Amino acid sequence: MDRRTVVAFVGDDESASERVARSVEAAWNGAGGPSLRTLAPTDFGEDRGGEEPLKDTCGVVVTASAVADDVVTERLVALPSHVPVIALVEDASTATIRTLLAADVDDVVEADDRGRHVGGDAVDPLAERIRGQMSPDRVTLGGDGVARLSEVLLDAGTTLMSTRTDEVGTKIEWTMENVGEHAELDRIVCYREEDGEFVPAYDWCPEGFDPAPRPFDDFPDPDLLSTFGNVARGSSPAEDDSEGNDDAGLAGPAATVHVPLVVDWELSGIVAFESDDCRVWTDEEVSLYRTLGDLIAHTIARNDRREALRRQAEQLEQFSAVVSHDLRNPLNVLSGYLSLSEDELTSSRYDAMSGAVDRMETLIDDLLMLARRGEAIGDTEPVPVAAVAEDAWDSVRAPKATLTIADEIGRVEADPSRLRQALENLFRNAIDHGGPEVSIEIGPLTDGGDVGGMYVADDGPGIPVGLVDTVFDSGVSSADSSGIGLAIVDRIVEAHEWDIDVRNDGGAVFELTFDTDATRVAAP
Repeated sequence: MDRRTVVAFVGDDESASERVARSVEAAWNGAGGPSLRTLAPTDFGEDRGGEEPLKDTCGVVVTASAVADDVVTERLVALPSHVPVIALVEDASTATIRTLLAADVDDVVEADDRGRHVGGDAVDPLAERIRGQMSPDRVTLGGDGVARLSEVLLDAGTTLMSTRTDEVGTKIEWTMENVGEHAELDRIVCYREEDGEFVPAYDWCPEGFDPAPRPFDDFPDPDLLSTFGNVARGSSPAEDDSEGNDDAGLAGPAATVHVPLVVDWELSGIVAFESDDCRVWTDEEVSLYRTLGDLIAHTIARNDRREALRRQAEQLEQFSAVVSHDLRNPLNVLSGYLSLSEDELTSSRYDAMSGAVDRMETLIDDLLMLARRGEAIGDTEPVPVAAVAEDAWDSVRAPKATLTIADEIGRVEADPSRLRQALENLFRNAIDHGGPEVSIEIGPLTDGGDVGGMYVADDGPGIPVGLVDTVFDSGVSSADSSGIGLAIVDRIVEAHEWDIDVRNDGGAVFELTFDTDATRVAAP
């Protein structure tokens, strides 16, 4: 942390140097003010062991002749915007003014203006400018501090992106603590918007803190925050003791930075960074605080979506269980009466009715499968893909259709029952769309000679162009079917952490790519 406690004078004029010394002493009545550092233009070109000549300066007084030195001008221009530069000018010619403007000089005092008397007291214009524009004891986060804070936020990004639901609050406050300690802050508060009010959700303060909810208009520059801008405020200057107030010398409100939390282009909260020091915020520092705000916003939004999906999944599972129960009761009655009537029905009628009952049972199981997202697969084991495919084919009623295993696929680490269900659904999908005499082929997908997956192809009409991007969505089908089968395939593939794609090539071709662990056992 850099504390600015020095007024620097830059110039070769000894009388000007003495005048600046008197003005600095007069500006703070000789007590508690900053020290004076006198520099010649040649000091800026010398090797000072890496030390910056204008380090810790709360302001600079410079002669016009010193500004004419290009090295001096370069250093003045590089000063932070909160460090004022005042020039002592003997000749206010146009050329001189242009030189001063090029050096980002903030104010000018005539060298021969020695002041005036007010009520019997001498008033030095240079002392007035120094006291009015320079604030000693202001602190700012230096270059080393910014670099350390950047490293902290880099680590925080990795931490927050991997946060589980039950860790969100702990890890956000742990990150806030790290940032607060490295930046030497006094408090950090994360407010979340709730019904028009901003309620503290997370906070950090080493001495303990109990922040209260705040209305939006209570924050500084709410209009800027509402348009997703950052708001940085330095500390207010100390109270003037000219009237003998008992509270003289007490600092004003804390220095603060407020950054918005933006989710889906809406203001969802505000993070407040506070310091009780007479603090000045650099653009680099504020930018890092905004980065932390973005990390927190992303973490909260991701967790909110995860919680919403969990609630929806629970509601869907509960609904599906109720519907399944209500459907199975009449279905069991129908199946029982059908068994009793087997001898009274012709074989063709019985088979048709029995197939319809079986189909309804399959649809009920499929609906439960979709609802129970977290139970998509059980224990896995090395499974012979060809054998599972043949078992799946045996359960598909399509006597005129054909299945060909083009080449040995080997074994894959999978849940055998779920892999069989996925293949059954792919086979049924081919029959539903390609007709009862469709030809189906499965074979390995190879990458450099290694088996990395498998394909299931048919010679049907293929996937309609308009459905290629949505074919795995629930309810999407170009045939007279439920549109659930391929959604279940996608669910099973996702649960195994595999990938599946579809394309047309003389029919529909589904390409299933195994993950790295699965392919280790996929070779024949």
